[in-house]
Amino acid sequence: MANNEKKKIKGFLNKKSFKYGTNAAIITAAVIVMAVVLNLLVGMLDLKLDLTPNKLFSLSEPTVNILKNLDKDVEIIGLFDDTEISTGDGYKEVTDLLGLYEKYPHITVKYVDPERNPGIINQLDPDDSLDLRSTDFLVRSVVNGVEKKKTLDYYDLFEMEFDQYSFSRYVTGSNAEQGFTGAIKYVTSDYTPVVYFTEGHEEYDVDTYYRNLKGYLEKNNILVKKINLMTAGKVPDDAKLVVVASPKKDFSYAERDVMDLYFQDGGNAIFMFDYLENDPSFDQLNSLLNKFNLAVNYDKVMETNENMHLAQDPYTLVVHGDYNSVVPDRFTTFLTNSRSINILKNEKEYITTIPLISTSETAVGEMVNKSRGENLKGPLDLAVAVEYKGSQKPSKVIAIGNSTFVNDSAYQIYGDYYFSNVNYFMTALNWMVEIKDEIIVPTKSYDVNRFNITGRQANVMSWILVVVFPLLILGTGLMVYLRRRHL
Repeated sequence: MANNEKKKIKGFLNKKSFKYGTNAAIITAAVIVMAVVLNLLVGMLDLKLDLTPNKLFSLSEPTVNILKNLDKDVEIIGLFDDTEISTGDGYKEVTDLLGLYEKYPHITVKYVDPERNPGIINQLDPDDSLDLRSTDFLVRSVVNGVEKKKTLDYYDLFEMEFDQYSFSRYVTGSNAEQGFTGAIKYVTSDYTPVVYFTEGHEEYDVDTYYRNLKGYLEKNNILVKKINLMTAGKVPDDAKLVVVASPKKDFSYAERDVMDLYFQDGGNAIFMFDYLENDPSFDQLNSLLNKFNLAVNYDKVMETNENMHLAQDPYTLVVHGDYNSVVPDRFTTFLTNSRSINILKNEKEYITTIPLISTSETAVGEMVNKSRGENLKGPLDLAVAVEYKGSQKPSKVIAIGNSTFVNDSAYQIYGDYYFSNVNYFMTALNWMVEIKDEIIVPTKSYDVNRFNITGRQANVMSWILVVVFPLLILGTGLMVYLRRRHL
């Protein structure tokens, strides 16, 4: 009996089915163990892979460089309870992003709920100058013994668009990295230059038409203010730059003299003009520009070469900026309803003129008022930089025959080209103001990549998924069954 039992056991162990079954069990157990170990390693090492097309959950290179070189402690305070943030809430994305900031030694992130700590807002903002509210963020640091603060609210962290049908705004992208990195740079900088946008001549208001550009300036530690030259009487001493954005009226004599004194003291300015249908005269503005061997023309630039303008729109030019000492990178964009800038034939050794953007030879400057003269033949200059060394202190001026290429509407119309425009503007401004560690972090949009197929392709894929794949699986299973049945 014992021998028979041993033979049965030996026979069972020698069966191919037992061997194959044992091998399958061992392999299955090994795979499970490997999966558990791999998950433990990933958890311990905090390994994450950002597969989003716009890298929503990663820090860009400019941010990483600033955080690595940070030599001052920065505290970021979120005025809400982060434990109550649900997965689908937009603030969850923000708190996850701040987790990446907190990995750097000089960054501290904490959350305080004003409902549980009613005095926290008054403690952080005792004079109510920051207008702090629940769900806001406060970024602060100490520079030379003085505390610097910057607030970020919901609209600073997210890109919004208005739906004209539902009369509501909805989120289209994230500006969180822009906001936090810019705030960190601001609160840790020893010096903050000021850029003044003029008003009083029906210019485009910086707070209405250039909100994105203003945001980029502030994120690069540049304070933006407005100035009425007539009432101010002089350009403030803290002005690093004056921007005149699409004036519809000329300067007065007094305003021209204010700017002339500013230039004598080494002031810098950017003048942006647009084609105007009513064609006002800019005698005083041209008087200022003449000092720099420039003048604004009274034309509307049209391109006759179809390859150099948008389809069916000869007044929206495809323009290229070549390499130069002001903007060392090649630049391509669209300019709509532009006017040209005239470089006067009056060369002086203390004036250096640098053409930035020009049209092709096939462009034409159509005079708005034919009584001013004949149309201008291309190539025409659309943007010119000038370095002037004829006064006690050197000054710089840039004249551009277009102001809309960096306003908020350009982002809606031209998309990614807008960021190229802003980068170009910021690089030119850096030539004048000398910004350190310039930050250009574009909005990270919530674009969904779609795979578009035709109706015929959809039918083929349906047959493959509904019929072919199931038959292949059934056939494979049947073959395995038939082979194992004879083991």
